[in-house]
Amino acid sequence: MAGLDLRVATLNISGGEKTFEEFPNDTQQSRKEALKILIQRLDANLLCLQEVSQHIDADGKTLSLMEDINHAGGYDYSFFGETLSMETHMQVKKDVMVTGIFKDWWNWAKGNSIHAKFPFARLGDPYRPGIPRNIPLFQPPIYEGTRDTDPRCAILGRLKVPPYPFVITTHLSTLVNERPPGAIPEKIEASRDLRMQQVQRLLDLIHVHILGNNQPLILAGDFNAAEDEYCISKLLVTENNFLRLMPENPGPTHHGLAKPIDHIFFYPEERLMDYSCRIEIGDLSRRASDHLPVVADLHII
Repeated sequence: MAGLDLRVATLNISGGEKTFEEFPNDTQQSRKEALKILIQRLDANLLCLQEVSQHIDADGKTLSLMEDINHAGGYDYSFFGETLSMETHMQVKKDVMVTGIFKDWWNWAKGNSIHAKFPFARLGDPYRPGIPRNIPLFQPPIYEGTRDTDPRCAILGRLKVPPYPFVITTHLSTLVNERPPGAIPEKIEASRDLRMQQVQRLLDLIHVHILGNNQPLILAGDFNAAEDEYCISKLLVTENNFLRLMPENPGPTHHGLAKPIDHIFFYPEERLMDYSCRIEIGDLSRRASDHLPVVADLHII
């Protein structure tokens, strides 16, 4: 049966703001090189990244990890969705922003990104070229320089290749003291409630135009949630029939955790003829980030 064969990978590259400091140390340089080699080896047609950073220096030049990623993976099409920036969220408690001020950076930003070997289509007309959109899922009243008040967004795009699948990448909230060894029960509950709200906002966005029309959708990212958490097991899987692509080598995708928090989902299940999924484990992955990539090969009909 005719369809689209697609390799999808998702990875939180974590700590990306350290990559482009003016005088990177050897560890940071080694980590950046490991990331480029890893992306090349993953050889994904569609790459979804979280915690990507870039800045504009004192001379107005944009220094972005996007360029290195595109070159390493052979991507002709990419989109950066800003979640946090000096320009919008300047906060003296955020070290990289203070550093940027005294290095005369015009701006510094961090966010999600999508990299593709196929062009992007308009969201409402798949036959015409378009660009993805950056959608806010959580905007705190005041940014305090900690992850408790980190804004959260999702990138919504569409590939200009039959059957014109939609793609979403996102990075959901996690709060200070949610995880061991200093986990506080109230923080755990608050974190799960926050992620539930963010997933519900995402579902509200796509309910009519994607889910209601049975359009193929790839949803990938760092959910900061295990597969048995309410926002995944109930909202995505049980109530809205998303298929979580199960890795053939189940295990954690972030050090210190027992279960994976990085996932790839597909909707609707009947339009996925076949798939395989794995967590890319190895020294190269561990040198590139404190997360491990999740990779899936899909045959979409």
